[in-house]
Amino acid sequence: MVFWILLALLTAAVVLVVIAPMARPAGAFSVPSGEEARVYRDQLSELDRDRERGLIGGEEADAARAEIGRRLLAAAHVPADTGKPRPAANRLVALMTVVAVPAIALPLYLLIGQPDMPDAPLAERLTSAPAAGNVADLVGRVEKHLAANPDDLSGWRVIAPVYARLGRLDDAVKAWGRLVAAGEADAATLENYGAGLVDTNDGIVSPEAQSVLARAVAADPERVRARFYYAEGLRQTGAFEEALRQVDELIRRSPADAPWLETARGKRGEILTALKRPADTPEPPTLPASGVNSAAIEGMVDGLAARLAAEPDDRDGWIRLMRSNVVLGRSDKASAAFADARKAFAGNAEALAAIDAAAAELGIAKPEGR
Repeated sequence: MVFWILLALLTAAVVLVVIAPMARPAGAFSVPSGEEARVYRDQLSELDRDRERGLIGGEEADAARAEIGRRLLAAAHVPADTGKPRPAANRLVALMTVVAVPAIALPLYLLIGQPDMPDAPLAERLTSAPAAGNVADLVGRVEKHLAANPDDLSGWRVIAPVYARLGRLDDAVKAWGRLVAAGEADAATLENYGAGLVDTNDGIVSPEAQSVLARAVAADPERVRARFYYAEGLRQTGAFEEALRQVDELIRRSPADAPWLETARGKRGEILTALKRPADTPEPPTLPASGVNSAAIEGMVDGLAARLAAEPDDRDGWIRLMRSNVVLGRSDKASAAFADARKAFAGNAEALAAIDAAAAELGIAKPEGR
């Protein structure tokens, strides 16, 4: 109702501005009439007499004459119809304007506008479920929450991979760093933080990064990026023998068709050159291309799905299930897990934000109608 009242007042103001000149009598803004012209002529005569008597100097007299002459000319050009009302045609145009402006504006607004759209202030958007694919709203909501609750590790855990996906690597590293500083010691977080420190430092492995990477490798020897960057840090400090051992271990643990093998072999060649060994020094054998028992992994993932069906209040379990299905290429099951997770945590804004962030990172679309 307030909107429509304001709209009516603005329309009335516009109409008044348009028709006001038409409603005024002709010459309403004119200069004074002929009576004043006679006064100005008498002033000119008086000025001439004062000059002849020597009561006023030549320059002052000329200046006064110019000013009086200007006023006399203005008075002499007053329109003859001053004070007369406007013709009927003008009044008709004014009346048509009063009717036409709202008659055209209102239907046009109803046609191309959206008068029934509810208000959507930023604060409300940040407390509601984000639209599908609207990562910016999600990030804004989590950032607002973290500004008020900087010690909420779950928030930093949610937003770090989103920052990385958006290309905001500096922000991602800061988020991972908060987790590590707070005692998070899982291999994935350590690897992301250590590798992020290297990536944001032009490939230089700092002592801090090297320490974090060593912890990541110790926590999970299968972390490829952590081991590779750890080996690079050893090479940069001149520990070539240990660097070669780490690269050989990486190659040994990798399937024969692993996409990172070519890079690892290139790094191995650099280390061999530094050690002044032949470039064709035998490397350790890799795992068979089918070295991963996918059937066993699928069985474990399905077991996780069964457990969550019976105990659906495990938010991190749902996220692991979504990620596992994506890794296995089972996009339909990943989407189903996403839908079930949202259903299990309906009404829990914090859990839904974490689940939606993980789904956005994994490229899982939100189910329609949710």
